[in-house]
Amino acid sequence: MSRKINLIVILIPVHEQQYLFEPFYRGEDKKLKIRGLGLGLPFSKMFAKAQKGDLVPKESNEQVTTFTIIVEKANQI
Repeated sequence: MSRKINLIVILIPVHEQQYLFEPFYRGEDKKLKIRGLGLGLPFSKMFAKAQKGDLVPKESNEQVTTFTIIVEKANQI
């Protein structure tokens, strides 16, 4: 059994979505306007994979891009 968690972030343009999980990649419009290193999504995907899950883009519209984190539910002892 797995759990799904939705994560909503600011809009990521379609032409930049191929680079979503590239470490240190920052969108052209964000480089000078928004602080960060470009590691949030790559680390989130690595974390999900370490838990035998995944982080996948779900949908994108004019305002936001939504991701789903899928992780396996832990077995109860």
